[in-house]
Amino acid sequence: MITNTGKSIIAKYLLGQAPAYASYLAIGCGQKPLDTSASPADNSARENLAFEMFRVPITSRGYVVEDNISKIVLTAELPTEERYEISEVGVYSAGSNPSAGSYDSKTVVAFSTTENWTKENATEITTITGPLDGSANDDVIETTEYIFKTNTDNRIFFNPERSERYERCRFLNNVIVMRGDSSNITESAGHFVIGSGAKYIKITGVSIDFSKNTPIDELRLAFSIINKDGESLTVPDEAKIMIEFTGSDTSKFARFETTVTNGAGTPAVNFATNRYFIKTKQLQELYRTNDFTWSSVNTINIYSCIKDGGVVTDNFYIMLDALRLENVSTTNPLYGLTGYAVIQNDTSETIIKSSNTSNYIEFRFSIGVS
Repeated sequence: MITNTGKSIIAKYLLGQAPAYASYLAIGCGQKPLDTSASPADNSARENLAFEMFRVPITSRGYVVEDNISKIVLTAELPTEERYEISEVGVYSAGSNPSAGSYDSKTVVAFSTTENWTKENATEITTITGPLDGSANDDVIETTEYIFKTNTDNRIFFNPERSERYERCRFLNNVIVMRGDSSNITESAGHFVIGSGAKYIKITGVSIDFSKNTPIDELRLAFSIINKDGESLTVPDEAKIMIEFTGSDTSKFARFETTVTNGAGTPAVNFATNRYFIKTKQLQELYRTNDFTWSSVNTINIYSCIKDGGVVTDNFYIMLDALRLENVSTTNPLYGLTGYAVIQNDTSETIIKSSNTSNYIEFRFSIGVS
């Protein structure tokens, strides 16, 4: 679909006022894939992907007639090394917004092996590379670790029950998993309160300065909720996640607090059919102390819990995928999302780009005269 921004930029391009309308393909993971029989939503007003993973330059352009429909074909090569699961694709006029500079949209953390995440006591997080259900092969996570690292392509996540609920994470192949009872998060005066003895993850020595971003720029968190027993039909009531940005003085902080509740929202959340989520907060919506400054941030702490029947439970886990900053405020009349589509196929599945493989992706615009 050509977006409203795309129509404007294409018109400028035809008049010689814009250098390009399609230079990069943006690959995202934030949407739920559609069945081929489903009618896509009207995305003409969309200005960015739900959760962008990366962009690649368009390397070739062509023209085809398919099923008596004329189409412009845009092709790009995907990165070789990493693993991704794709659920949305966009076309951009450039690789980045030149008006935004260093405060443009970007991945803040990806929970990758290059990021030095530790447990709350600064000890190393255990990495489990073998099947999470061990030799039993019974689709039940057997580790006793509250917090651990694993790979998204772990055998257990491809069991049908988990795949149909979209339990797998999608951005890279490395994730951090936190058991539902690792913390007990309650609420008071509209904000989260962390119970005593909380288990959480932290990273220190980071440099995150959003001071020149506007209050309406957004932080977007991608994560999934997974069952301990993959064959169980039980669903939790809610999951809570808190990301705390702080510095040497821990009394000064900004907190990203989010809750996903079964049956809440529009459309209503249904843990039985979807476990992958993107939660968004504007920077101005973060809970922050009056004397907090972004320039002082050097530490990120992440707490989470899952509740069933009002109490924390160890029957579920939260799997952290990535955190992204989306600059939605810096406008440029020659830059923007010109085309967008959600993945559709017979099985409503993401498209998996495996690690260390060479792949190409095509985006096709239908064209016609009316």
